Amino acid sequence: MVVKVGVYGLLRLITLLLPGSAPTLRLVLIMLGLIGIGFGGVTALRTHNVKRILAYSTLAQIGFILLAIGWGTPLALAAALIYAFNHALIKSALLMLAGLVASRTTTKTSSLAASHGVGYGMPWISALFFVGGLALAGIPPLNGFISKLAIVQGGAEAAQSGDPNSWVWLGLAVAGSILSLLYITNTWQNVFQKPPDNRTANLKPEGEGDSWLAPALLIGACVALGLFAAPLVDAAQSIAVQITQPALYISAVLGG
Repeated sequence: MVVKVGVYGLLRLITLLLPGSAPTLRLVLIMLGLIGIGFGGVTALRTHNVKRILAYSTLAQIGFILLAIGWGTPLALAAALIYAFNHALIKSALLMLAGLVASRTTTKTSSLAASHGVGYGMPWISALFFVGGLALAGIPPLNGFISKLAIVQGGAEAAQSGDPNSWVWLGLAVAGSILSLLYITNTWQNVFQKPPDNRTANLKPEGEGDSWLAPALLIGACVALGLFAAPLVDAAQSIAVQITQPALYISAVLGG
């Protein structure tokens, strides 16, 4: 949620506080978004700690949101809002599951070496992490797919509005989504699909560790928002129209 406050601030900065400088700021956001997607995705692939992988992943996912804000069309702004909401659910669930796995070891470590096979024999936890990972990568019919689809539609609208470079930015963003699938699949295989070995940290007795109820509820929400996305999409589109009309916000805050 703290990350999403920054997204809200950027939206207000572009549409309310500095609308005259919006074209320049949008180009900066596009460049920062692409850097975030590339750097976050590649670094997540090269990191050997589950929580750090997810942290660098957040950098990449915020890059998609910055890209959408940079495009600035109503559809792209709606995509940014959809992405921010869905990412909050997905990443919260995955971080909880990473903490759950770490809590099953006596050292509570999240390093891939010490977590190797910790989730082996935990089919429900493995399934939750797998579904959450697919949502993060944007695989249908999960809510992450709705987010990525909205980004693609926003980029296409920006290109059709007279910015041919948007096709290039969109292609780079789609390539960044492939990185998400690679690092999340690698993490899932190492932690949940391989038996423990002599590198694995000492495991607590079965039944000890964090509960999986909260992440299960969040993953359930990810599935529901993928299958029934219309209310969120409609709300985001309505907000995107309002946010480009500063007078509405000023009137709501100051009255008159």
